[in-house]
Amino acid sequence: MPTIAFVTDRVRPLGVSDDHLVLPALAALGVAVVFVPWEDARPRPDVAAWVVRSPWNYATALSPFLETLAPLAPLHNAFDLVRWNSDKRYLFELAEAGAPIVPSVVAPRDALAAIAESTGFAELVVKPLVSAGGSNTRRVRAENLDDEDIFAGLPEGEYLVQPFLDDVLAGGEVSCVFFEGAFSHAVRKRPQAGNFLVQEEHGGSTVAVDVSAELIAASEDVLTAAPAVGLYARVDWIETRRGPRLVELELIEPELYLRAHPQAPARFAAAILRRLEQG
Repeated sequence: MPTIAFVTDRVRPLGVSDDHLVLPALAALGVAVVFVPWEDARPRPDVAAWVVRSPWNYATALSPFLETLAPLAPLHNAFDLVRWNSDKRYLFELAEAGAPIVPSVVAPRDALAAIAESTGFAELVVKPLVSAGGSNTRRVRAENLDDEDIFAGLPEGEYLVQPFLDDVLAGGEVSCVFFEGAFSHAVRKRPQAGNFLVQEEHGGSTVAVDVSAELIAASEDVLTAAPAVGLYARVDWIETRRGPRLVELELIEPELYLRAHPQAPARFAAAILRRLEQG
């Protein structure tokens, strides 16, 4: 029975509940799983493959995280794909390929007022270029950009700056999950009243949802524009009055919401087995 490692972190040494949903399906296929925090991961002869699953603290230590992943092989998603996806500037590459991203600008913190004036954004979302789970993401009105208290706790450096899309307040975000480029299932994530962040750790809610063939096709176009097809991918959208807008393409450690669809764990397990058989 081959053994694979699910990469997690020291905060979650046994992974998260969604990770565990795939274990019975993998066992039925003859695949065992060990959980290894990325901080302790080293090449091991007893591990047939490494699958990045829940290292949710990686954004606070990106360089050590990437240095640790680099020698692990085979790694899923592949190291080059993880590195490419770790900085939100990847969105501009997708936009050049035709993806309808939320209008975005990269700017240092001290240039945000000028960005608001030049773009006409009345209300902005400011995100660190390296972040996960909505961490340190702020919603700011343009007239308040000179208020230093708004940015308390944020590091210096460059940020992704986008207009705030109020469509998210009612419709939330739609996440489409893919295994080896094939659509599996989707969820709708809505923010808690009084918030705009949709993640459950910020009070958001998640439900399974059927999505249109058009949104699946748009997601497939986004995946085609990425450097490679990963073992897994999650494509996050805001559905606006002007059509869907791409929020993120998640290729590092996205929650896959396996609990949202009864067949999702088996689909993920089958995709992992195929990668094992391919070497």
